[in-house]
Amino acid sequence: MQVSEIGEFGLIARLRRMLTTRAEGLVEGVGDDAAVFESVQGGFWAFTMDALVEGVHFDTAYVSWHALGYKSLAVNISDLAAMGGSTTSFALVALGLGGEMDVGAVEEIYRGLNECGQRYNCRVVGGDVVNSPQGMFLSVALVGHIPGDRFLTRDSARPGQVVMVTGTLGDSYLGWRWLKEGKSEDNTCARRHLYPQPRLEEGEKALYMGATAAIDVSDGLVRDLRHICEESGVGAEIRAAAVPLSPAAMETAQGLGEEPLHAALHGGEDYELILVAPYDDAVRFQEELGVAVIGEIREGEGVQVLEPSGRPIELDRSGWEHFKEE
Repeated sequence: MQVSEIGEFGLIARLRRMLTTRAEGLVEGVGDDAAVFESVQGGFWAFTMDALVEGVHFDTAYVSWHALGYKSLAVNISDLAAMGGSTTSFALVALGLGGEMDVGAVEEIYRGLNECGQRYNCRVVGGDVVNSPQGMFLSVALVGHIPGDRFLTRDSARPGQVVMVTGTLGDSYLGWRWLKEGKSEDNTCARRHLYPQPRLEEGEKALYMGATAAIDVSDGLVRDLRHICEESGVGAEIRAAAVPLSPAAMETAQGLGEEPLHAALHGGEDYELILVAPYDDAVRFQEELGVAVIGEIREGEGVQVLEPSGRPIELDRSGWEHFKEE
């Protein structure tokens, strides 16, 4: 059996079954946005890691070195946001590159890392630089502190609860398409793709306000909400008309000949938060966090997206997944 036959998430599921998931202090292991350990000082430590690989996650033809550094840290901080925020965090960076790479380019990567870290109270405290003759990669391991006595997970959604999302969706995918066509990065959607803004503050507030489950939108709304459904043993219905789209996404989609709703449902890399909370708290979340209520958690399994008429929309793509053949 080849990895391409089962895809990224099928591979993760197989490996997850092989790992020992019990350890002193470990309260959340493989399967969420971050692993979580109890802290002897109180609260929890959340551990996460993401890698950006040249030719898979970025193309230096349209991604600057500064943007690459910034994004590599931001996507990890977004995982902390999905667990309920973090008061402080620390990062280790592994950088693989060829010997012919310009020193100034490497410095720009670290300027981007530092700018993101300063914005979100994260410090890069070490790492490794290695020779990588087959292409460049940038891998970040992050640990962040979650205060209090609870954190957000993917497995706590229950029927009757509401599904909400921060910000707008589809911008990053449309920005990526815009850049791939050789257009200027002076475009709101392009900037959102190059410089994602993790919802760290919103994640912390959502935890405090009583959200029950969360995930960040890295692989697309449908794909990521499906992760919550699978871990919680539930299904979800989304109202297409309620999915938030920005004016920039509408304009950029028109210029590209793309459907903005399709980008919002399947595009990925928006790094907004999908939040699940009790029905009675929906208005409070809207007022205090500015979230959009887009659907409900139901009995059953899977994710349905409904037109205003109530007819399900055929979902022709599942979102981003490594290895999987379409």
